[in-house]
Amino acid sequence: MESTVKDRIKLFLQHLNIGQNSFESKVGWSNGYINNTKSISADKLNHVINEYPQLNLNWLITGKGVMTDPSALSDPTGQIIGMVEEGAAEYKNKYLEMLEENRLLRIEIEKLRKIIETKVHDNRDKFER
Repeated sequence: MESTVKDRIKLFLQHLNIGQNSFESKVGWSNGYINNTKSISADKLNHVINEYPQLNLNWLITGKGVMTDPSALSDPTGQIIGMVEEGAAEYKNKYLEMLEENRLLRIEIEKLRKIIETKVHDNRDKFER
């Protein structure tokens, strides 16, 4: 499932624990803009980056990389946090992939279990006759 710029903005707002109305006001957007627009123009994104320089523009536009830009953080602690977030994002993606693989394998196991049960039942019927 691929997320949109709007979805990623909402994730960023959750990350900062701020409301959508507050965010829209701070970046100069009208109230309800995020929910009512189909796409967000480069000019509007520029307002976001000016107000939130820690937001990784590459992540916002493409969904690749990490949410926050470690280079926008001037102190070493911020850089460490950025590296940890990047590693966490990689592990989260790998974890989600493994969950999906696990789900598919469970479905396959259940199918095979049903096939075995059918074969065993058919063989019992043959021997009982």
